[in-house]
Amino acid sequence: MVIEDAGLALTSRLDLIEAAESSIDLQYFIWQNDPSGIFVIERLLAAADRGVRIRALVDDVQLEGLVSRIHAITRHPNIDVRIFNPFSVRLGMELRLFRLAEFAIDGNRLNHRMHNKLLIADNQAAVLGGRNIGDDYFGLSVERNFIDTDILLSGPVVPDLSAGFDTYWNSGWAVPSDALLRLEVVELDLEAVRGRIAKRLAEHPELELLLDPDRVTGLTRSLIESHHLDAATAVLDDPNVGWGQLPDEVAGALTELARDCRSEVLVVSPYLVLTPALIDIGDDLENRGVRVAVITNSLETNDVVIAHAAYARFRGAVLDSGAALYEFRGDPDIARDDPAEHISLHTKYILFDDDRVFIGSPNLDPRSLRLNTELGVILESRTLVAELKETFERLSSDKNAWQVRRSDDGFEWHSAKGTIYRQPAKSSWQRFRSWLLMLFPLTNQL
Repeated sequence: MVIEDAGLALTSRLDLIEAAESSIDLQYFIWQNDPSGIFVIERLLAAADRGVRIRALVDDVQLEGLVSRIHAITRHPNIDVRIFNPFSVRLGMELRLFRLAEFAIDGNRLNHRMHNKLLIADNQAAVLGGRNIGDDYFGLSVERNFIDTDILLSGPVVPDLSAGFDTYWNSGWAVPSDALLRLEVVELDLEAVRGRIAKRLAEHPELELLLDPDRVTGLTRSLIESHHLDAATAVLDDPNVGWGQLPDEVAGALTELARDCRSEVLVVSPYLVLTPALIDIGDDLENRGVRVAVITNSLETNDVVIAHAAYARFRGAVLDSGAALYEFRGDPDIARDDPAEHISLHTKYILFDDDRVFIGSPNLDPRSLRLNTELGVILESRTLVAELKETFERLSSDKNAWQVRRSDDGFEWHSAKGTIYRQPAKSSWQRFRSWLLMLFPLTNQL
């Protein structure tokens, strides 16, 4: 079942939590300390209270100041939290200079992040894709909305995803929260955290309205009636990499899919930074007459300017390979009623011919393909691919995206708004920052 609507993305996760009878396993790169992030924690506590075993594995990239609360939550007998590849010093507050100093000393280790996004209920159903946990991903933020896509799955592939989760959970990179060095003067207890959660959620009564027992039954029915899969394969990077090794299982699977492709490849990736391997794959597809179309963020929608600067170096190479290139608009028609100030594309999937799709957590950039761990699924289904092709066509339409083409002086951008000859941006200052960052050779870190 494809999940594009941001509200459905949240309620489907809530429904899986409410329906769980024995276990919930979660694995996320970012878990925001905002209303929806807190509400999901509150529902996990409620599930644990009724006897469900909760295991949560979270990357440490944005957990500054939160470990004391995590430590308190793990006092619940049915909840266990582990932190992937943690930084060493925990001071109960954000101290970015300490993290920068530690990264400078131990960068080879700390550069290995877990970018996976996954929730599994009772080893029977799983939701995965590009979304982290937080308001930005569920359409609840007035600052930024990430346009994204998830997939909700049942069937034989779910135990494979569960086995993959166990591999991460038992790896040396997953450190129990109790083992982290903490220097808080006053230690929180579980009841204090419950009180804080209740106080925060009292300010957002609309979240309680999202709970609907009848919808849980409907979610199960939707899964049963959704796309038939001819085959489904879980693909997970091995987290247990040593010095100089690369987590490359996902990259290898994508390479094989591209090599086997016969007629068409459609790519949706919010961050697009070419590697030599990706360039070789593009050349091979062009030589075999395979049509390639790609949509990524424009400068005006990219939330990481340095990543866009790295992409911009390769914009010409993408076009020269024969690929059709689209950049997401900052005022897309699909988000015309969205109150968020900034709209970004965050969807991550690749369609191969008319019968296979890879959907999961990776972007097409060196960080996803060579540094971070990632996960995804390869699904074979003509009806599923047809639905996602419609989404691709909608995202890349001139009401939602700019088509980039070569011009005599460089590039030009075409959309329903007309044609422009400078890359779309929020301001001249943003264009200048992007140009300046293009001068730094940081591509392999992005």
